[in-house]
Amino acid sequence: MELYLLELFQLLFHLTMINNNLKQYIKSICLSKKTEVCGFIVSDKNEDFFIELENKHPQSEDFFLISPIDYLKIKNKFSIKYLFHSHNNSDRFSETDIHYQKFHKLNMLIYNISSDNWSEMKCK
Repeated sequence: MELYLLELFQLLFHLTMINNNLKQYIKSICLSKKTEVCGFIVSDKNEDFFIELENKHPQSEDFFLISPIDYLKIKNKFSIKYLFHSHNNSDRFSETDIHYQKFHKLNMLIYNISSDNWSEMKCK
């Protein structure tokens, strides 16, 4: 029993470390760009990682747009955990974010650069 609890603790601790490292990695990308960063947090072989995609929106400083072809390539190859994008000045999900989240049935994660806050919206 004690061995099982130790293994469970180690597994949970490892997942937390991966998530924190992944957030730091994504944050560093966001801080290095002048546009909204977008992509997917995916899982493959029990490993989570971030796939950054080109922001195709013509006003990419304030909006994001992912190519449908890029989306389908990711969706067909990996298990998508979150659709991610950065915000420059807001911790809240926009009406457009909410619409896309419901349409695609994807969990969403945003990082607000100015406040250094993360926000999550899970599918219902």
